[in-house]
Amino acid sequence: MNLHAIANGLISAVHPNETVTLYRATGQMNVRGEIKAVYAAGEAVKAQIQSEGDDALAHSDAVASRVGQNETNRRFYLLAANQADKPAGLVRPLARSGDLLQRQDETWWLITALTEDFSAAGWVAVRATLQVKAPEGPPL
Repeated sequence: MNLHAIANGLISAVHPNETVTLYRATGQMNVRGEIKAVYAAGEAVKAQIQSEGDDALAHSDAVASRVGQNETNRRFYLLAANQADKPAGLVRPLARSGDLLQRQDETWWLITALTEDFSAAGWVAVRATLQVKAPEGPPL
C-alpha cells in the first residue's frame, strides 16, 4: 500500500505540490585549474516541500554551530523517483558533490541527504540546504 499517495492527496489540498528542476551531479571536471561539479541536464520533478522536524533541525543546528554557520534546511518529498537513478547527496567514490534542486522562485537547494528511500513506490525524501548563490560551471 502506497501511503504517500494517500497522504500527499490530503496534504496537497492545503499545501500544493510544486514542480522543481532536479540537476543530478555526474562528477567533477578541472576548469582552468579549478575543480567544478558537473551536472546532467535538468529534469522537472513534482515535490512536496516542508520544514524539517525538530530532531533533524536540532542535529543540523548542532553541526552548524560547531563550524560557525547558519543553514536553512527543508525536506523535499520528490515524486516519480526511480530506484536506478534516485537523487543523492555527497557520494565520494563517484566524485559526486550532491544533486541540486531549483525551485520556481529561482532559489537553489543542495541535496545533503537521502532521508527516506521509497523509490520502489515512486518517491523519496531528501534533506536540502539553501544555497547563497546559483552554482557555477557546466552545464548550468
